[in-house]
Amino acid sequence: MFLQQNSESTPNPSLKSPNSPYILSKDTYYALGITSAFLLAGGLAALHHEMWRDEIQAWLLARDSASILELFANMKYEGHPAFWHLCLMPLSRITASPIMMQVFHLLIAATTVFLFTRFAPFNKIQKFLFSFGYFALYEYAIVARNYAIGVLLITIFCVLYKYRHRRHVWIGVVLFLLAHTSVHALIVTIAIGFALLCEFLYFYCCKEKELPENDQHIWIGFVLIGIGILTAVLQLNPPSDTGFAVGWHFKFDMQRVNNITKLITQAMFPLPRASMGFWGSHLLNQNTLFQFIRLPLCYLIVLWCILRFIKRPTALFIYLIATVGLLAFFYVKYGGSIRHHGFLFFTFVLTSWIYHDSPEINLPIKTLCGLAQWCFSFVFTCILIFHFLGGITAIAMDYRYIFSNGKRTAEYIKQHEMQEMFMVGDTDFAVSTVVGYLGKKEVYYPKGSRFGSFVRWDKDRTHGVSNAKIVEASELLSTQYNQDVLIIMNRKFEDALIEQYQLTLLKSFTGSTIGSEGFHLYLIRVN
Repeated sequence: MFLQQNSESTPNPSLKSPNSPYILSKDTYYALGITSAFLLAGGLAALHHEMWRDEIQAWLLARDSASILELFANMKYEGHPAFWHLCLMPLSRITASPIMMQVFHLLIAATTVFLFTRFAPFNKIQKFLFSFGYFALYEYAIVARNYAIGVLLITIFCVLYKYRHRRHVWIGVVLFLLAHTSVHALIVTIAIGFALLCEFLYFYCCKEKELPENDQHIWIGFVLIGIGILTAVLQLNPPSDTGFAVGWHFKFDMQRVNNITKLITQAMFPLPRASMGFWGSHLLNQNTLFQFIRLPLCYLIVLWCILRFIKRPTALFIYLIATVGLLAFFYVKYGGSIRHHGFLFFTFVLTSWIYHDSPEINLPIKTLCGLAQWCFSFVFTCILIFHFLGGITAIAMDYRYIFSNGKRTAEYIKQHEMQEMFMVGDTDFAVSTVVGYLGKKEVYYPKGSRFGSFVRWDKDRTHGVSNAKIVEASELLSTQYNQDVLIIMNRKFEDALIEQYQLTLLKSFTGSTIGSEGFHLYLIRVN
């Protein structure tokens, strides 16, 4: 349990000898203190965070899949591997409340913070700023998605890397799991796996460095990494009827290249606006000077990292392959949001962590490399200050403003004992948030013309449905089942439609960070 080890031991641990193996090190005490403060801040923030559709979607998939095989079938439209959802399945059998997912997610984030503050080769100020930074405290702690578990596995890899020749099987297991957390983590896994293979082949095969007596576990580790990558890729192969992010952008467009490259600053300086629409915003983008220097700054950051890592090929390969791979994915497939861009930052942190444990080669540009490494601590601290300010701003804005009205809408429905009614919901991806908080098994989604809870991102739901058609479907259900029907909309009906069908507007919930997750409740009574 992370105890300070010493070859000598005292016969009486209660004497608290400094050589006692039962006394926690100062680094461990510091890590425990930061983690405790993180849990307190994160717990209070999570209590005030209303989850939105992307968080609830994962919970509904895990909750309403009767078996693992059914979960994989339901996951085929998601664009991510299933590891996060597999973790949620047993939790969803304990309770139907998605709050369980929030608790689990916060514990994952806290574990990452503990491992980082305990083992990362950075100073205490940097560890503190990182722990309460935008990604660690908010994006991958409060917003419960599959990305946090990927960041945890990256952190575990960094801890193990120093002992990679003795722990290669464990590294293989960690990277196998990492590949199955998200498509972005898969790209990072490919970069790490390739770099480790190059390191092994060059330094231990070509240079004939001494290997451990039993090197079979090294090859087992590589096999696990390869299987993890292959099986993750197979899961990401979309079905022919997928209806989300179906396009590919292979045509070269310099303007698009520059716009995608600018995402590096989005990841390195995540400072949101202090307003309701803070999430995904970037305060620095409003500054004219920053807009002018943004693109050159991105290339300068990449050049600086190359100079730092060039004498350490393992770190260099991981950084270049992961960074270029992520940017290429954003270019050709899906530009994403800041939660996706964060993997650019964690690639930088990962390679900076393993820097000193990576084998070094001799190059004639020692001065430039030394200068790039010499200024690392100062630059890294400056970057983390932006992360810290971004984290505090995000937490404050999430506390001040309603993130999504899904929770409030569900609470109103429960308070008025309407949760057992037939429900019709549109737009489906917005209404699914309410469904998750209600613990309801299914509602009728006119977009797709089917009952369900989670959203199935296929082509059947890509057609638009008019408000009149939604009310007609609701009236048909009311007549068919001889019951009143509750209609949940994320937009208002026209007055003429309300009068024509004698609808009753029960309540409206508007004004939230996720603008599309304001809701209006209408009641259509059985004739």
